[in-house]
Amino acid sequence: MKHSKTAVLLAVLMMSTNCFAAAKGDVDLDGSITATDATLALQYTLTGSSTGLTQEQITAADFDEDGTVTASDASYILQKTLVPEFDIKSDKEEIDTSDGVVVSDFSALKNAISSNQKKIYIDGTIECPERIDLNTVNAGMEFYGLTNEDGTGASLDFAKLRDSLSSRGEAGVGIYIKGTGYDFKNLIIENAGDCGVRIKDNDSKDPNYQNAGECTFTNCVFRYNNNSGISVTNGSHDNKFINCDSYRNGDIVQKSGADADGFSVKIGAGGGNNFYNCRAWENADDGWDSYDRMSDGKRYISDIAYVECLAWHNGNPNTFTGEYDYIMGYPLDKKLIYVQTILKNDPDFETKYNNREFEVDESTGKVKNWPNVTMNLLGNTNNYSKMYSNWGGNPNGFKFGSSESDSTGYRYIENCIAFDHYGNSKAAVQYRAKGFDQNCDSGNGGMHYDMKNILSFHNVENIQMVKMNADSINGVVWSFDNIADPTGTMYPDEPSAGMTITEPANKDELREKVYAYREMIYSYVYNDKIPGEQHCDVFGKTVSLEDVKDKF
Repeated sequence: MKHSKTAVLLAVLMMSTNCFAAAKGDVDLDGSITATDATLALQYTLTGSSTGLTQEQITAADFDEDGTVTASDASYILQKTLVPEFDIKSDKEEIDTSDGVVVSDFSALKNAISSNQKKIYIDGTIECPERIDLNTVNAGMEFYGLTNEDGTGASLDFAKLRDSLSSRGEAGVGIYIKGTGYDFKNLIIENAGDCGVRIKDNDSKDPNYQNAGECTFTNCVFRYNNNSGISVTNGSHDNKFINCDSYRNGDIVQKSGADADGFSVKIGAGGGNNFYNCRAWENADDGWDSYDRMSDGKRYISDIAYVECLAWHNGNPNTFTGEYDYIMGYPLDKKLIYVQTILKNDPDFETKYNNREFEVDESTGKVKNWPNVTMNLLGNTNNYSKMYSNWGGNPNGFKFGSSESDSTGYRYIENCIAFDHYGNSKAAVQYRAKGFDQNCDSGNGGMHYDMKNILSFHNVENIQMVKMNADSINGVVWSFDNIADPTGTMYPDEPSAGMTITEPANKDELREKVYAYREMIYSYVYNDKIPGEQHCDVFGKTVSLEDVKDKF
């Protein structure tokens, strides 16, 4: 029997379809690897079969080929979209702990610190009932978190300390550093009654005296602390933050969100406090804050660098009530103080949440009939209605100064992104939410800055830097999707002299890539994993540490 050429061609095509699997990472099977593929892989990690992926798509999503689709696979796929030659190493790093001491409880940790061990390996979660004080100058001490078998990160959890205190203040800080030369790697620092980490020299009131600082934090996460994730103040200098996340830190009981930033380098901080590939998101106040207040700090903050950094959705109270997650369709975050209080009052709440039994009010950005409960923490109480009416959180991404800042201040900004800072109709302080915020007064001379490549979108005001002085502006300054505040007021961008703001032609592609990146970060941290170095390259070239080694 003879076969036509058409029949033969069809047979070849069918054989090709059956015999050759989709390219690793090409989840939507369209022949190319894009941010959409990373998003599909992430959705599968969260919702499984309800995503409707076929077995072929699931296999393509399993980038590391370990038999399961995880947050790591989504990360690898996203990196593949940015660097086509990217591939993962087949061998896993084995940590040799023979050069230090391994600790798995607080008593052992305290002993290791007091005996001046130079390298301390943290194994698992250590519940900390006391503040950790680090006061040695030139300590040369490293705290290194060991990754657990399931990929989760080592943690210093200060909930026991927080819950033992009857008032707010520095007694509730998790790690208090007054010395120099401490390094932290691969650690989660969480649930402190004040800042997760505070670096502060308070042994002298001389503004020229700088004793605290010279610390490095690499691959660390600061979360659910009752003030800022990180606080650097009062002369603390030359601290480096590399591949770190600071999120959902909020002083919602004592101050209704008025003072808890992701990264706080303010009120007399020294110079050289720099950030590389860090992310500040969903904190009660700002993502980054560098507020000058001479009456307390006695000095102006001199210089800060932000390289490859992102800030998003800071300052919104409905993050901390749990409403934001409900509106977005995310799982219930049971680490939030308000959600924990709801669950104590209503054990069935999680079932109601998962069954979508609450109605979203699109006009207010709130959820109808959300439980109004009273929280008790550190000797204070607060409830839903009072928190909203008194909300002090200020949803800015990068806040560069204050009305007191002068020309001695300097900021270096490269490849940074700010998005989704917008007001809530029940929190008036939020109305003019900014992505990049000068927050300074040119009457005092105005801070100087060098900038190369920024993207700001879906903020009430994307860029307000009119009172800052540009030493140089290179690359692109992109802005789009300015949104009205809750009163309907639109605020146009306010560029500094010499700054040209453009709306990119590929804004839909940029938005998709940034949101895919955000979801990838979520999939790490909400599974207690440390994202580490994850780049969102929308500018065409990722800046490496080597490129900015003079700052790090």
